[in-house]
Amino acid sequence: MRSAVDALQSTTLVLSEVKTGGGTVTLSDSWARIGKQITDEKVFSKPYYQNLNDDGEVVKKAKALKSDDEKIAFIFNQVKIQMKWNDEKYWLSKDGIKSAWKKKSGNWGEINMILCHFLVGAGIKAYPLLVSTRNNGRMLPDFANIYQINKLVAYIPVDSDKCFVLDASDKYSIYNEIPFDLLNSYGLFLDKAKEKYNLILLKKDVPVRQAVFINAEIKPDGTMNGTAQINSFSYHKSNSLELYKTLDEKKYIDILRDNDNNLKITSLKFENADIDSLPLTQNINFNLDLPGTDDKYIYFNPNLFTLLYHNPFVNKSRVSDIDFGCMNNYSINGRYKIPAGYRIESLPKNMFIVIADKSMSFKRFAAEEDGYIVISYVISYKKSLYLKDDYPDIYAYFKKMHEILNEQIVLKKA
Repeated sequence: MRSAVDALQSTTLVLSEVKTGGGTVTLSDSWARIGKQITDEKVFSKPYYQNLNDDGEVVKKAKALKSDDEKIAFIFNQVKIQMKWNDEKYWLSKDGIKSAWKKKSGNWGEINMILCHFLVGAGIKAYPLLVSTRNNGRMLPDFANIYQINKLVAYIPVDSDKCFVLDASDKYSIYNEIPFDLLNSYGLFLDKAKEKYNLILLKKDVPVRQAVFINAEIKPDGTMNGTAQINSFSYHKSNSLELYKTLDEKKYIDILRDNDNNLKITSLKFENADIDSLPLTQNINFNLDLPGTDDKYIYFNPNLFTLLYHNPFVNKSRVSDIDFGCMNNYSINGRYKIPAGYRIESLPKNMFIVIADKSMSFKRFAAEEDGYIVISYVISYKKSLYLKDDYPDIYAYFKKMHEILNEQIVLKKA
């Protein structure tokens, strides 16, 4: 689910106009009117449109960069590094952004208006965007209600196909990705100078990739030694970094190995953690004791380091729509050396499954090549949103997919 709020059946009353003896006063009959009312209020504008002390160095360094993308990335990361979120979930400013910048601490709105201030100073056309986070529920385009808003972020329109939505209060967000917490909802764009107050649909149009590569050797004693590489793009990168930095390394490793005591990770190294334009690469050395092995047979499941161990859809019925946030594409590739004196007794068959509308698909390929077992899985989600009416298809698909993912390979002593 995106949020319990999105599945809640309720009636909400909003005062839209007041009729008096002198006529009718319209309050909030449209999002455009709400946007104008917000920007006209001094309680909103005065704390935000302040000059900042000691801000010239950030703008000066940004202006020296060649492209707008470089300037945006630099300023975004500078604000992320220098400003600390004070745990207050407000989009209005209390004491003004000048005070927040001096303290290097502020609420959601203050941090992102400081970001807007620097971007504008560097020649970037940046604007406030009022949004609703995932837990707060989706903003409804046909029901204008200021109480749907709970956060302010920075918005940079580039052209009809490209924009930046920046949230510097989130230490794990990436400058060139819409924050995951805002996907599949709307944002209210505030351009006071041109009196433009439009709703912007926030979505990710390209599948997000995660790729796993495993190279391992199976020993006659029923153990496996090998290496794994996990390449995480976009939101998979942000999620992995947040988990790693908020948990200690042991707990993060426990997640990678699904708390399997037979699997031991002997080393874990990260690459590209601080480079937004490159995927996060995790290089892993591991040892695995293969349970069920005896003096004749070796059994193993190649579903390793995928985080696809458990089926999330086990109930036969569903009352809410499904929101994955974004489209996804997973690829898992393994190469396993067969131990001397053993042959393949049982190898999973090549298989392809797809749901009725072809928006979800799963493909498996398995073969023996020059003394190695080569196996690959490709999982593709071409939609991020599914109605609860689609659930029977999704339930059957996930049940079958996880049965296939958990099929074992069997080796027999020759």
